Amino acid sequence: MVDGELVTSQGVSAGIDMALWLVGQLHGRDHARAVRRYIQYEPAPPYLADEPTAR
Repeated sequence: MVDGELVTSQGVSAGIDMALWLVGQLHGRDHARAVRRYIQYEPAPPYLADEPTAR
């Protein structure tokens, strides 16, 4: 959830997804995907650095 400058999530997998999204916002999608591969995280559906639900 993005609310202005605040980004939150709930749960372990959601926290990883949020962290990858944040990396994608700060350093680009390719870097976020490289991090996902490095930590061997295979979410379903795969992380695409898309926008989270905004309030």
